[in-house]
Amino acid sequence: MNRRRFLSAGLVGSMVLTSKLLTNHSPLADRNKLNLNVKIGHHFWNWDHAWNDAKHLDIRLRLTKETGYDGFEAKPHEIGVSAELLKQKDAFYGVQCAAIGGSVREAIDYAYAAGSHIVRSRVAKEETQQWVEYAAERNIIIVVHNHLGNKKHPAGAIETREDLLRYLDERPGVYAGPDTGHLALCGSDPAQTIRDLGQRCRYIHLKDIYPDAVGKCHAAKEKFCELGTGALDLAGVLEALQDIDYTGWIMVERDNRVADYVRSARNMRQVLQRFGL
Repeated sequence: MNRRRFLSAGLVGSMVLTSKLLTNHSPLADRNKLNLNVKIGHHFWNWDHAWNDAKHLDIRLRLTKETGYDGFEAKPHEIGVSAELLKQKDAFYGVQCAAIGGSVREAIDYAYAAGSHIVRSRVAKEETQQWVEYAAERNIIIVVHNHLGNKKHPAGAIETREDLLRYLDERPGVYAGPDTGHLALCGSDPAQTIRDLGQRCRYIHLKDIYPDAVGKCHAAKEKFCELGTGALDLAGVLEALQDIDYTGWIMVERDNRVADYVRSARNMRQVLQRFGL
């Protein structure tokens, strides 16, 4: 059965995956066995989107630190200041710019000036070597992010485990930054995807999902929830990262609006602290 037919099966497929995600949770007693050398980030997308400007940059950096995170990810226009100024502010607040998203040339140039080493972007297959070399000269890697298809990418969407692996196979030197929430949404097991990616997994968006959204793909309702409150087998994902000897950034992303952004950031950080992270 191909992917489209699987997803069109809808109810049965989503029930199977939901059951797997919900019943494969590793015992909390095993959490102290985790041995992950990682940094934990909080995505700027989690804050109020009205803060996506220079005026509110300082409060976002301060709250990132105060809620217990090591750094953040954002796009240049969401940051609102030059990369050089961002680097100064990061040093002042004691946080790091973990990754920069956006179009590949803009993101690489901004990341280099800001002192970041990860760019989350797409590259055209025929331009892979050009951009991989351009990034490597600046001590930067390019990672691709799986995401539910949208109007911006109506064709060639990278939604599932298979899509992600195929994309990397066609673009040597590009790495994966899987999104656990979108993988589950589109019918893929996040922990198994991480294991299949192995050393090609160099970044991750850690996102939880409502149980009734698993495998539903284009459902119009709210899909994602606060980390630790949904169907994601968080312990299983973390163990998969340990199994592939993952080191680097885990970027916490919620992807929905809440009344208290600060409390939500603290809640999600505390969930990971219970795993010793």
